Amino acid sequence: IIVTAFLSSAIVFITTLMDATRIRSFTFWLLGDLSGTTSRLLGVALVGAAIGVGILVMNARSLNLMMLGARDAFDLGVEVGRVRLTVFAAASLLVGASVASSGSVGYVGLVVPHLVRLSFGSDNRLVIPAAALAGASFVIVADTLSRTIIAPRELPVGAITALIGAPLFIYLLRRG
Repeated sequence: IIVTAFLSSAIVFITTLMDATRIRSFTFWLLGDLSGTTSRLLGVALVGAAIGVGILVMNARSLNLMMLGARDAFDLGVEVGRVRLTVFAAASLLVGASVASSGSVGYVGLVVPHLVRLSFGSDNRLVIPAAALAGASFVIVADTLSRTIIAPRELPVGAITALIGAPLFIYLLRRG
């Protein structure tokens, strides 16, 4: 709560120093926007996403074993430290690629993998690629809604993902 309050204050301070045209683009970047994504930027993001998902898929078996606990996974031959570092690097690559191309689109990486896991079980060999495809599909649907709900005006795509994702996240938390 303290960090959120501090960062929110910093954002308000920064926006008060901006002119009106920059405030709109800053708001769209802050809440996510796909309209400014160029084909070159999309290509770079797709390469980053493909590499990141590929690395995660290659480590899916180890991640399955790590769900038993680090000690048990180690006893079963998993290099736990290496896998953690590799998965952290892959996740960072995925986040970097997506934020660089579209800004901060909330709740996609938080809610979608949990819903996929509820639907398909906990085998990461299936969950990782399914979550990647479901997350991309969710963003496309949210982007379509953001462009059509109040057409000809446009909402930031992150506003739509938050409106859908926040209630789903609360549901997932209450469900346990």
